[in-house]
Amino acid sequence: MNELINQLLIIHIAAGFISLVTGLISILSLKGGKIHKKSGKIYFYSMTIVFVTAIIIASYRFNRFLFLIAFLSYYSVFAGVRKLRLKNLHKNQKPKWFDWTAGIFNGIANLFFIGLGIYYSIENGFFSGGALLSVGFGIGGLLISYVNLKPFIIKPNKSYHWYLSHIGNMFGGYIATSTAFLSTLISKYEIMNPFLGFALPSIIGVPVLIYWINKTEKNFNK
Repeated sequence: MNELINQLLIIHIAAGFISLVTGLISILSLKGGKIHKKSGKIYFYSMTIVFVTAIIIASYRFNRFLFLIAFLSYYSVFAGVRKLRLKNLHKNQKPKWFDWTAGIFNGIANLFFIGLGIYYSIENGFFSGGALLSVGFGIGGLLISYVNLKPFIIKPNKSYHWYLSHIGNMFGGYIATSTAFLSTLISKYEIMNPFLGFALPSIIGVPVLIYWINKTEKNFNK
């Protein structure tokens, strides 16, 4: 069994690296172009492999952190892809049952994530790496579920809602994946301060995402 887990770990790491590369290519390439579409597909499929292998490995090793972060990073990408099929929510289009299920499961997983962070804070102090990461990821994951489930209940008032959501989810998933990847490297090799490592992808990514969304809003409003 250990041999199988080691093989899955290799696949997990390889798929994670491919996700980081193709995700960046998709972000930087022309939206709607061939490169964007192809790299986006590879990014989604590789993230699916990352998710499945992470669940198996985390379950075998009882790694609660890996198990929960797999939901957060993958759900954002899943929701981003699904938005391409939910372009008419503003015209009373109904989401599929799995759109609801994925969002609810992600919310539940991230409630457990926050609980895990509280447990770590009691055991090791709030500013310990595990506590800070778990609470931060948990709150972020809950927000992602809320943002994606809200249009299913309250009809969007913008026809381009799906485009903004697609960008936000895919970019958010990339930030989460980058954070998990960097945090893993730091915990193993201690290449930088763990708090900086946790915050760095968000420090860089969130302002870029906000700028991108504002620019998109202006272009559509023209």
